Amino acid sequence: FYEYQTGFRIGFPLIKDKLFFFSNEEITRRQDPTQLLVGTAETGHILSESDADAIAGTVQSRYGDIFDAGTAGLYTNRSKSTKFFNRLDWNINDRHQLAVRNNTILSEATHMDRDQQDFRFSSMAFGQTNNQTSTVAELKSRFSNSLSGNAVIGFTVVNDRRDPLSDPTLPQVQIQGRTPGTTIYIGTDREASIFDMQQRTWEVTANLNWNTGRHKLLLGTHNELYDIRYGFVNGWNGRVDYNSIEDFIDNNPYRVRGSYNYIDNTRDYILDNPAADFSVNMYSLYVQDEIRVSDRFRVTPGLRADFAHLPAMPALSDKVRDIWADPNFGTTYHYTPLSRIRNDFLNRVQLSPRVGFRWEATEDRSLVLRGGAGLFTGRIPFAWLAYAYYNTGDSYGAFDQRADSKPFAPGSDAIRPSPNGLGDFIEQNGAVINDPNSGQTQVDLVDNGFTLPQVFRTSLGIDYEAAEGWKFTVEGMYTRNISDVLFQQLNTRDNPLWYG
Repeated sequence: FYEYQTGFRIGFPLIKDKLFFFSNEEITRRQDPTQLLVGTAETGHILSESDADAIAGTVQSRYGDIFDAGTAGLYTNRSKSTKFFNRLDWNINDRHQLAVRNNTILSEATHMDRDQQDFRFSSMAFGQTNNQTSTVAELKSRFSNSLSGNAVIGFTVVNDRRDPLSDPTLPQVQIQGRTPGTTIYIGTDREASIFDMQQRTWEVTANLNWNTGRHKLLLGTHNELYDIRYGFVNGWNGRVDYNSIEDFIDNNPYRVRGSYNYIDNTRDYILDNPAADFSVNMYSLYVQDEIRVSDRFRVTPGLRADFAHLPAMPALSDKVRDIWADPNFGTTYHYTPLSRIRNDFLNRVQLSPRVGFRWEATEDRSLVLRGGAGLFTGRIPFAWLAYAYYNTGDSYGAFDQRADSKPFAPGSDAIRPSPNGLGDFIEQNGAVINDPNSGQTQVDLVDNGFTLPQVFRTSLGIDYEAAEGWKFTVEGMYTRNISDVLFQQLNTRDNPLWYG
């Protein structure tokens, strides 16, 4: 284990009492050795040293230099990062101040984990690069003793990439360990063979505060504009399952799964042409008024309007419109029939009213009653939304074959690396990878009328300060989901069974 951290910070005026500069820089380096090794009590139920030697030897004899299983012993994960924070503050005049700041992080790390159920050879390791930079400018203005405001504009760039430390075209090989429920992994991680996420975000915020004495009004807007290129394909390199270590040694796979691009299944093409390339614009307007009803009683009503805008909807395949219908649909569970999906979601205003109060019940303000209630609109990870652009039914095919239902073609080998990932093996077993109407596919859809999550929340609290200086607080909060995200697997026959 090794950890190193160093840095410095400095601040000084560029112009006395007018323009100031501050900088903070930090460098970190870290090494973490794996905690679980072959031949120990923690891994003995998964595999033994002789099992590990047999697996590595089989890989070497069968595939030679094109595939190295890596080590089952000590492996060290390494990470490093460099962080920069720089800021300029400008006192323009007595009424206006401008601050410009930049925060940049450059980081790299390797990932190779083992636990009590999953044992990974080091060929499964991959490097992750995460670089992000954010620049924000904020102007604060005081127009008069009663009127003030601020404006913020920011731009953020995030690049998140994974690079396998083995051949990216090698599949992820999964071998059942000596104890059922345990798994041994060699090859390339199926979630790292193709992974490149790029995001650009503009943020614009403006607030105006007006204090009239009895009223404190706030009027504002907050807007975020996202451009997202989500270059990720799950299992492009394939997954090959073996039911035992002996089956792997005998080259007797049980199951092979993978994904392939209908147009061009090479890794370079897919990375250069991510299927999930889309924009999301989040617009918000809000108004709030803090009303001083009396010297000891204040009420704060407010209203927020949120609008999530998709400039371009995901493609809607004809396969969805013509999809097979379950004759028992709706008997035991319900969903919108896929033929009725219209790509009609988000792109609507959601209102969030709320109100709060504070009552100082006693003259000396030792007893305070406070609370409020309202609707609050949340967010979803946009990676979830990306799958609707990525898995349209017309972009990627899905392959899943089990040897006990359909034997694999003689001479085909799913483990042999190829520029087409698993594509060559798929074609050897009867599929046509450049035909969208051949084989299976996966379609991820968003229901009609889907909106951002929303909750109702109310709270009530009592604060009491005793004469001796003791402070006591009792508070309760209640939250109820109004709408939330639900994932459903719809490729299931609704087949009820009735017992008399």
